[in-house]
Amino acid sequence: MSSSVLGMIYDSLSLGNIFLLLLLLFLLHYLMVLYEFRNMPPGPRFTTLPVLGNIFSLDLDAETVPETFRSLKKFYGDIFSLKIGSYNLIMASSSEAVKEVLVTKSGDYAGRSDFYTFYTVTLGGKDIVFGNYGPAWRFYRKLFITALRQYVSNTSLVEEKVLAQAEKLVHFMEQYDGKPFDPADYLQRSIADVLCGIIFKDGSDTTNPDMDKLLKLNVKVTERADDIRVAAILDFFRGAHHLPIKARNRVLRLFYEIHDVIRKLLRERKETFHLGKQVEDFMSALLRARHDLEAECKSDEERSALLSEDYFIVTIEDMFIAGFETTSTALRFAIAFLSGNLKYQKDIQSQLDEVLCGLRPSLEDRPKLPLIQAMILETLRLGNVVPLAIPHVALSDTTLGSYRVPKGTIVYANTESVHLHPKCWDDPTVFNPYRHIDAEGKLITNEGNLYPFGAGRRVCAGESLAKVKLFLFSSLLLQNFTFLPGDGHPPKSKAGIIQFPERYTIHAMKRQ
Repeated sequence: MSSSVLGMIYDSLSLGNIFLLLLLLFLLHYLMVLYEFRNMPPGPRFTTLPVLGNIFSLDLDAETVPETFRSLKKFYGDIFSLKIGSYNLIMASSSEAVKEVLVTKSGDYAGRSDFYTFYTVTLGGKDIVFGNYGPAWRFYRKLFITALRQYVSNTSLVEEKVLAQAEKLVHFMEQYDGKPFDPADYLQRSIADVLCGIIFKDGSDTTNPDMDKLLKLNVKVTERADDIRVAAILDFFRGAHHLPIKARNRVLRLFYEIHDVIRKLLRERKETFHLGKQVEDFMSALLRARHDLEAECKSDEERSALLSEDYFIVTIEDMFIAGFETTSTALRFAIAFLSGNLKYQKDIQSQLDEVLCGLRPSLEDRPKLPLIQAMILETLRLGNVVPLAIPHVALSDTTLGSYRVPKGTIVYANTESVHLHPKCWDDPTVFNPYRHIDAEGKLITNEGNLYPFGAGRRVCAGESLAKVKLFLFSSLLLQNFTFLPGDGHPPKSKAGIIQFPERYTIHAMKRQ
């Protein structure tokens, strides 16, 4: 009986029947796609391929991540949806949609994706950047912010660590005596030295072998942008981590080495840490905050987050890699923008001269130096160091505007689109610090449509420290130099997760 059935099936496998079967399967697939995306934002439904999704609808030759979605945004508008591999995505690019995702419904969109690479390099999602929203994450974020406040509240200590490295950078630039040079590597090294001193111990910098290794490994992470891009694409396909892809394995090995260095430094600090000693670095502040918050643990998840060494390691790595790369990149953008706008340099320098009277800048001077702060805000707006906020995930069924957003949908807040939108900013592609100054010459601190550090529940926890570094470095550099353009001006932007200017040279002319 079975052989006769098989024979009938075999006889029916004509080319026409096979084609008809495939056609029916494709029709079924597209009906499922249409049902899955019902009442969701518009998007490319009939180019949704099995397994691959809409990957061929992306601009794969784009140089920056937002440009990858350029043609879709142009065709479908500021809010659209698509499928990439195993995941449904929504891109929110309008001011209203970005605000809804980041602020007004930040609780609905506070989740993070379960991408294999991010989950693995954060030792199971145990950090505050990529970790998923929940009791352990909330408790550990509270611990992190408590420690950071304890440390940053010692303004004289923070100032000394930042200004010491900024002054070294000034002396280095003086040696070029106006000759052209590329500032990128020196800015990275200076910011890395600041972070080594802030995170690990007083006097630490990258002359320490462990610190030097940590910096070099983190630099390799940023240099491996192509490998990270491959790993990020693979993450959209569930089960792809079983494939022997060398690019992804190179990324993972780098992070494993970074974790080993931090684990060694953390264990050394635990041996010398005493509650009675004054906190002089962030690692000690974390250990003290852990002790202070131990009595507040209400669940096994919170207790696990408090006691796990892995949470400390990935959080310290978050602070180091994010702090040194984003800050040094923002300074590279600032110098590039200012070197092409001498008028703004002169205005900022006049205010610095008037307020500081030749003394080095202090955090107490910030309220009296609105132009330097406005320049920083404008650099972050136009430079867009993080052009797409780290992807959020809907924790429950919700809405975006009038559209349905099912639980588990990945939502990208396209902050760059808001920062460069003509409806939000006059002449948005023009560098103009004065757009952040009011009629009385004061800094506008409550303006909307500006999200350099995100917003809402997932706002960057290191925002306050980043602003301290940017203010002190920028003030000291502009107090001492006028920057003139060299080769590569104006630089084009390139991006993976971090957007950065291509290499350029400047002339740092010593001010008299």
